[in-house]
Amino acid sequence: MGAEVAVLRETKALLVAEAGCSALVEAVAVEMRADVFVDGALWMSTALTPGDWEDYAYGAAFSGDLVARADEIDRVDVRFEGGAAAIDVRLRTRRASALRAPQPSLPGCSLPASLGGDVRRGRPRRLFAPLAPEAVWRMGRALLPAQTMHQATGAVHAAAFADRAGAPVFVREDVGRHNTVDKLVGAMLRAGTDPQDGFAYLSSRCALELVAKLARAGVRVVAAVSAPTSAVIDFADREGVALAAFARDGRFTVYAHPELFDLSAK
Repeated sequence: MGAEVAVLRETKALLVAEAGCSALVEAVAVEMRADVFVDGALWMSTALTPGDWEDYAYGAAFSGDLVARADEIDRVDVRFEGGAAAIDVRLRTRRASALRAPQPSLPGCSLPASLGGDVRRGRPRRLFAPLAPEAVWRMGRALLPAQTMHQATGAVHAAAFADRAGAPVFVREDVGRHNTVDKLVGAMLRAGTDPQDGFAYLSSRCALELVAKLARAGVRVVAAVSAPTSAVIDFADREGVALAAFARDGRFTVYAHPELFDLSAK
Protein backbone atom coordinates (compact mmCIF):
# COMPACT_ATOMS: atom_id res chain seq x y z
CA MET A 1 0.00 0.00 0.00
CA GLY A 2 1.02 3.62 -0.49
CA ALA A 3 1.98 6.13 2.15
CA GLU A 4 -0.59 8.26 3.88
CA VAL A 5 -1.50 11.44 2.00
CA ALA A 6 -3.32 14.32 3.66
CA VAL A 7 -6.97 14.62 2.68
CA LEU A 8 -7.28 18.23 3.92
CA ARG A 9 -5.13 21.27 3.29
CA GLU A 10 -5.18 24.68 4.92
CA THR A 11 -5.21 27.61 2.51
CA LYS A 12 -5.39 31.37 2.87
CA ALA A 13 -8.60 32.96 1.62
CA LEU A 14 -10.47 36.25 1.73
CA LEU A 15 -14.06 36.54 2.91
CA VAL A 16 -15.87 39.29 1.00
CA ALA A 17 -19.18 40.38 2.52
CA GLU A 18 -21.43 43.39 2.34
CA ALA A 19 -20.11 44.44 5.75
CA GLY A 20 -16.45 44.23 4.69
CA CYS A 21 -13.54 41.85 4.07
CA SER A 22 -11.60 39.59 6.39
CA ALA A 23 -8.68 37.20 5.93
CA LEU A 24 -9.33 33.52 6.60
CA VAL A 25 -7.50 30.23 6.81
CA GLU A 26 -9.79 27.60 5.31
CA ALA A 27 -9.63 23.81 5.23
CA VAL A 28 -10.13 22.48 1.70
CA ALA A 29 -10.42 18.92 0.45
CA VAL A 30 -7.33 17.62 -1.33
CA GLU A 31 -7.89 16.44 -4.90
CA MET A 32 -5.10 14.68 -6.74
CA ARG A 33 -4.53 12.98 -10.05
CA ALA A 34 -4.52 9.19 -10.09
CA ASP A 35 -3.44 6.97 -12.98
CA VAL A 36 -4.84 3.45 -12.76
CA PHE A 37 -2.82 0.66 -14.34
CA VAL A 38 -3.92 -2.92 -14.95
CA ASP A 39 -1.01 -5.35 -14.94
CA GLY A 40 1.33 -2.44 -15.65
CA ALA A 41 -0.62 -0.93 -18.58
CA LEU A 42 -2.43 2.41 -18.20
CA TRP A 43 -6.17 1.82 -17.99
CA MET A 44 -7.56 5.23 -17.00
CA SER A 45 -6.77 8.56 -15.36
CA THR A 46 -8.96 10.34 -12.87
CA ALA A 47 -8.91 12.83 -9.99
CA LEU A 48 -9.84 11.75 -6.49
CA THR A 49 -9.56 12.33 -2.77
CA PRO A 50 -6.51 10.42 -1.49
CA GLY A 51 -7.01 7.39 0.72
CA ASP A 52 -8.88 4.08 0.65
CA TRP A 53 -6.73 3.14 -2.31
CA GLU A 54 -7.52 -0.57 -2.34
CA ASP A 55 -11.25 0.06 -1.96
CA TYR A 56 -11.15 2.45 -4.91
CA ALA A 57 -9.12 0.05 -7.04
CA TYR A 58 -11.44 -2.89 -6.38
CA GLY A 59 -14.56 -0.78 -6.94
CA ALA A 60 -13.28 0.80 -10.15
CA ALA A 61 -12.20 -2.58 -11.50
CA PHE A 62 -15.63 -4.02 -10.76
CA SER A 63 -17.54 -1.02 -12.17
CA GLY A 64 -15.34 -1.07 -15.27
CA ASP A 65 -16.06 -4.78 -15.80
CA LEU A 66 -12.46 -5.84 -15.30
CA VAL A 67 -13.47 -8.24 -12.53
CA ALA A 68 -16.65 -9.83 -11.24
CA ARG A 69 -15.33 -10.90 -7.83
CA ALA A 70 -12.75 -9.64 -5.35
CA ASP A 71 -10.69 -12.82 -5.63
CA GLU A 72 -9.94 -12.03 -9.28
CA ILE A 73 -7.52 -9.33 -8.06
CA ASP A 74 -4.14 -10.54 -6.84
CA ARG A 75 -2.95 -7.28 -5.28
CA VAL A 76 -3.02 -3.49 -5.55
CA ASP A 77 0.23 -1.51 -5.55
CA VAL A 78 0.23 2.26 -4.97
CA ARG A 79 3.12 4.65 -5.52
CA PHE A 80 3.41 8.42 -5.76
CA GLU A 81 5.18 10.29 -8.54
CA GLY A 82 5.24 14.05 -9.05
CA GLY A 83 2.21 14.74 -6.88
CA ALA A 84 0.10 12.04 -8.54
CA ALA A 85 -0.83 8.53 -7.48
CA ALA A 86 -0.14 5.48 -9.62
CA ILE A 87 -2.47 2.60 -8.73
CA ASP A 88 -1.47 -0.72 -10.25
CA VAL A 89 -4.12 -3.44 -10.14
CA ARG A 90 -2.67 -6.91 -10.60
CA LEU A 91 -5.20 -9.46 -11.81
CA ARG A 92 -5.14 -13.19 -11.22
CA THR A 93 -6.95 -13.76 -14.51
CA ARG A 94 -8.06 -11.40 -17.25
CA ARG A 95 -11.71 -11.49 -18.25
CA ALA A 96 -12.53 -11.49 -21.97
CA SER A 97 -14.50 -8.25 -21.51
CA ALA A 98 -11.38 -6.58 -20.10
CA LEU A 99 -9.37 -7.03 -23.28
CA ARG A 100 -10.69 -3.83 -24.81
CA ALA A 101 -8.66 -0.65 -25.14
CA PRO A 102 -7.83 1.29 -21.95
CA GLN A 103 -10.42 3.84 -20.87
CA PRO A 104 -9.48 7.50 -20.39
CA SER A 105 -11.71 7.65 -17.31
CA LEU A 106 -14.79 6.28 -15.66
CA PRO A 107 -18.05 8.23 -16.05
CA GLY A 108 -17.97 11.44 -14.04
CA CYS A 109 -14.20 11.42 -13.65
CA SER A 110 -13.04 13.16 -16.81
CA LEU A 111 -9.76 15.02 -16.85
CA PRO A 112 -9.71 17.72 -19.50
CA ALA A 113 -6.87 20.22 -19.44
CA SER A 114 -7.21 20.20 -15.69
CA LEU A 115 -4.16 18.93 -13.88
CA GLY A 116 -1.90 19.75 -16.80
CA GLY A 117 -0.50 22.88 -18.35
CA ASP A 118 -1.77 26.20 -19.61
CA VAL A 119 -5.33 25.80 -20.94
CA ARG A 120 -4.94 29.05 -22.90
CA ARG A 121 -2.57 27.18 -25.27
CA GLY A 122 -0.17 30.08 -25.67
CA ARG A 123 -2.81 32.81 -25.95
CA PRO A 124 -1.75 35.96 -24.05
CA ARG A 125 -3.60 36.67 -20.83
CA ARG A 126 -5.67 39.82 -21.30
CA LEU A 127 -6.00 42.55 -18.71
CA PHE A 128 -9.21 42.28 -16.71
CA ALA A 129 -10.85 45.29 -15.07
CA PRO A 130 -11.67 44.35 -11.45
CA LEU A 131 -15.24 43.21 -10.88
CA ALA A 132 -17.51 44.74 -8.23
CA PRO A 133 -18.50 42.16 -5.57
CA GLU A 134 -22.07 43.41 -5.78
CA ALA A 135 -22.30 41.92 -9.28
CA VAL A 136 -21.75 38.43 -7.86
CA TRP A 137 -24.45 38.92 -5.25
CA ARG A 138 -26.91 40.22 -7.84
CA MET A 139 -26.28 37.20 -10.04
CA GLY A 140 -26.74 34.93 -7.06
CA ARG A 141 -30.16 36.41 -6.37
CA ALA A 142 -31.12 36.23 -10.05
CA LEU A 143 -30.09 32.62 -10.65
CA LEU A 144 -32.95 30.70 -9.05
CA PRO A 145 -35.72 32.71 -10.77
CA ALA A 146 -33.92 32.04 -14.07
CA GLN A 147 -33.71 28.27 -13.44
CA THR A 148 -37.05 27.26 -14.90
CA MET A 149 -36.18 23.55 -15.16
CA HIS A 150 -34.85 23.44 -11.62
CA GLN A 151 -37.97 25.11 -10.27
CA ALA A 152 -40.12 22.52 -12.03
CA THR A 153 -38.04 19.44 -11.18
CA GLY A 154 -35.37 20.20 -8.56
CA ALA A 155 -33.10 17.88 -10.54
CA VAL A 156 -30.81 20.05 -12.66
CA HIS A 157 -27.67 22.15 -12.33
CA ALA A 158 -27.12 25.59 -13.83
CA ALA A 159 -24.20 27.55 -15.25
CA ALA A 160 -24.63 31.24 -16.00
CA PHE A 161 -22.68 34.06 -17.57
CA ALA A 162 -23.52 37.47 -16.13
CA ASP A 163 -22.54 40.94 -17.26
CA ARG A 164 -20.46 43.23 -15.09
CA ALA A 165 -23.57 44.54 -13.37
CA GLY A 166 -24.58 41.03 -12.33
CA ALA A 167 -27.46 40.60 -14.79
CA PRO A 168 -27.69 37.12 -16.35
CA VAL A 169 -26.78 37.03 -20.05
CA PHE A 170 -27.01 33.25 -20.46
CA VAL A 171 -28.33 30.60 -18.08
CA ARG A 172 -28.03 26.98 -19.14
CA GLU A 173 -29.48 24.01 -17.24
CA ASP A 174 -28.82 20.28 -17.43
CA VAL A 175 -28.90 17.18 -15.26
CA GLY A 176 -25.10 17.06 -15.67
CA ARG A 177 -23.04 19.91 -14.27
CA HIS A 178 -20.39 19.37 -16.96
CA ASN A 179 -23.09 19.67 -19.61
CA THR A 180 -24.25 23.01 -18.21
CA VAL A 181 -20.79 24.49 -18.69
CA ASP A 182 -20.48 23.05 -22.20
CA LYS A 183 -23.86 24.57 -23.08
CA LEU A 184 -22.87 27.90 -21.55
CA VAL A 185 -19.54 28.04 -23.40
CA GLY A 186 -21.34 27.08 -26.61
CA ALA A 187 -23.86 29.88 -26.16
CA MET A 188 -21.05 32.37 -25.59
CA LEU A 189 -19.15 31.17 -28.66
CA ARG A 190 -22.21 31.31 -30.89
CA ALA A 191 -23.11 34.81 -29.71
CA GLY A 192 -19.53 36.09 -29.94
CA THR A 193 -19.60 37.05 -26.26
CA ASP A 194 -16.41 38.60 -24.92
CA PRO A 195 -15.62 36.76 -21.65
CA GLN A 196 -14.07 39.99 -20.36
CA ASP A 197 -17.55 41.49 -20.25
CA GLY A 198 -18.65 39.47 -17.23
CA PHE A 199 -18.17 36.35 -15.16
CA ALA A 200 -19.44 32.81 -14.70
CA TYR A 201 -21.68 31.64 -11.87
CA LEU A 202 -22.21 27.94 -11.06
CA SER A 203 -25.04 26.44 -9.03
CA SER A 204 -22.84 23.47 -8.11
CA ARG A 205 -19.44 22.88 -6.54
CA CYS A 206 -16.67 24.61 -8.48
CA ALA A 207 -15.19 21.37 -9.77
CA LEU A 208 -11.80 21.37 -11.44
CA GLU A 209 -13.09 20.32 -14.85
CA LEU A 210 -15.73 23.06 -14.88
CA VAL A 211 -13.28 25.82 -14.02
CA ALA A 212 -10.82 24.45 -16.61
CA LYS A 213 -13.46 24.61 -19.34
CA LEU A 214 -14.40 28.17 -18.40
CA ALA A 215 -10.76 29.24 -18.25
CA ARG A 216 -10.16 27.83 -21.72
CA ALA A 217 -13.08 29.97 -22.92
CA GLY A 218 -11.33 33.03 -21.48
CA VAL A 219 -13.50 33.54 -18.37
CA ARG A 220 -11.44 35.25 -15.65
CA VAL A 221 -13.88 35.18 -12.71
CA VAL A 222 -15.78 32.07 -11.61
CA ALA A 223 -18.23 32.15 -8.71
CA ALA A 224 -19.91 29.05 -7.30
CA VAL A 225 -22.36 28.37 -4.51
CA SER A 226 -20.29 25.57 -2.97
CA ALA A 227 -16.73 24.67 -2.05
CA PRO A 228 -13.53 24.26 -4.09
CA THR A 229 -10.88 21.57 -3.73
CA SER A 230 -7.13 21.98 -3.50
CA ALA A 231 -6.69 21.15 -7.19
CA VAL A 232 -9.18 23.82 -8.28
CA ILE A 233 -7.45 26.44 -6.17
CA ASP A 234 -4.03 25.52 -7.54
CA PHE A 235 -5.36 25.55 -11.10
CA ALA A 236 -7.10 28.92 -10.71
CA ASP A 237 -4.02 30.44 -9.13
CA ARG A 238 -1.83 29.21 -11.98
CA GLU A 239 -4.21 30.23 -14.76
CA GLY A 240 -5.06 33.70 -13.43
CA VAL A 241 -8.70 32.93 -12.63
CA ALA A 242 -10.41 34.54 -9.65
CA LEU A 243 -12.21 31.80 -7.71
CA ALA A 244 -15.11 32.84 -5.48
CA ALA A 245 -16.80 29.99 -3.59
CA PHE A 246 -19.74 29.91 -1.16
CA ALA A 247 -21.24 32.75 -3.21
CA ARG A 248 -24.60 33.27 -1.56
CA ASP A 249 -26.42 35.43 0.99
CA GLY A 250 -24.42 38.58 0.31
CA ARG A 251 -20.97 37.05 0.73
CA PHE A 252 -18.35 34.88 -0.95
CA THR A 253 -14.87 33.56 -0.18
CA VAL A 254 -12.04 34.25 -2.63
CA TYR A 255 -9.44 31.48 -2.93
CA ALA A 256 -7.44 32.78 -5.89
CA HIS A 257 -6.66 36.17 -7.42
CA PRO A 258 -8.63 38.57 -5.18
CA GLU A 259 -7.11 41.44 -7.20
CA LEU A 260 -9.68 40.69 -9.92
CA PHE A 261 -12.35 42.05 -7.58
CA ASP A 262 -12.76 45.75 -6.84
CA LEU A 263 -12.55 45.76 -3.04
CA SER A 264 -11.70 49.45 -2.69
CA ALA A 265 -14.99 50.20 -0.94
CA LYS A 266 -14.74 47.25 1.48
